[in-house]
Amino acid sequence: MENNEAALASRLTAGELETIAYLWEFWARDEQLPPPGDWVTWLLMGGRGSGKTRAGAEWVRGLAAAGVGPIALVGETITEAVAVMIEGPSGLMAVTPPADRPKRSGATLHWPNGVVATILGASDPERFRGPQFAAAWCDEIGKWPHAEAAWDMLQFGLRLGQRPRQIATTTPRPTKLLKRLLAD
Repeated sequence: MENNEAALASRLTAGELETIAYLWEFWARDEQLPPPGDWVTWLLMGGRGSGKTRAGAEWVRGLAAAGVGPIALVGETITEAVAVMIEGPSGLMAVTPPADRPKRSGATLHWPNGVVATILGASDPERFRGPQFAAAWCDEIGKWPHAEAAWDMLQFGLRLGQRPRQIATTTPRPTKLLKRLLAD
């Protein structure tokens, strides 16, 4: 099998190989792709290395490519959000082709097509007052120190566009917020 793959790869141009490398629908497992139907919250729970972060980053990448914004990127803290969601090995910068990568300015990402994302820390729920979003990626909600307050404040701002949606990626923990989301 390796010889067949090598033979195929040798017939492709560098551009074609790069396209395939960034073709998420080809590489993703079914559980890493958004669920079908009309949903608002996609809760993706799994252990370390299960592909949650990659799924979240790829979902946001797809939204940005489609012109959906503004987007909220929420981690436990802003520092944690940048380290994992933006700059981590499965973060937005790693999964986005170089020509399409957003530029970071403080706590904001700007994609070449004009889509903007704001990086927020769940440790300060008051920061959620005011901004509005069309989509949100909330990472490691099981670790958020003020989880319910931050989540609830985010819901007030998730109201732009035709179908505001959010993905929450986390390792399982018996927190009030996770129990609430699972019950929903």
